[in-house]
Amino acid sequence: MSGTILLLLLLAAAAFIAAAQLGLLKKGRGGRTEHWPVFPKKVLSPVEQQLYQRLIRAYPDRGVLAQVSFSQIIGVKKGHDFRAIWNRYNRLTADFVLCNKDFSIAAVIELDDRSHDHPSRQDADRRKAAICDAAGIPLHRLNVNPLPNETELRGLVPAFR
Repeated sequence: MSGTILLLLLLAAAAFIAAAQLGLLKKGRGGRTEHWPVFPKKVLSPVEQQLYQRLIRAYPDRGVLAQVSFSQIIGVKKGHDFRAIWNRYNRLTADFVLCNKDFSIAAVIELDDRSHDHPSRQDADRRKAAICDAAGIPLHRLNVNPLPNETELRGLVPAFR
């Protein structure tokens, strides 16, 4: 083997090892290298960002969480079929969750636009309302047009604990 070929093989092996250590090669099923055709997205749309900023100004001493899975804020009481109940809400997401100082939930806020006129969205909205009601969590639906100002937002949720 010539010195050039040996050098090329060593460089290729070093590049493969470096890529593997950097996590650039992902192993899929059967140990195959997998490609991830993905890109980062913004967590909030422009109007959601606007409402988020208004919420943190309206409630400066409270936590405001965005895009929270209902499975993070709702539990299933013991003695009930966990999976059957959990499956009703595990893929639902709250637009915003207002928290008390101890991070207990004060309210869920949903921002509605024209997409909520679609039957599938209406079903999700009904399930969100039902699960919040059953858990004793106030749910406030806000229309995007017009977006409430900080004073109007402060009036949504009574005094926090």
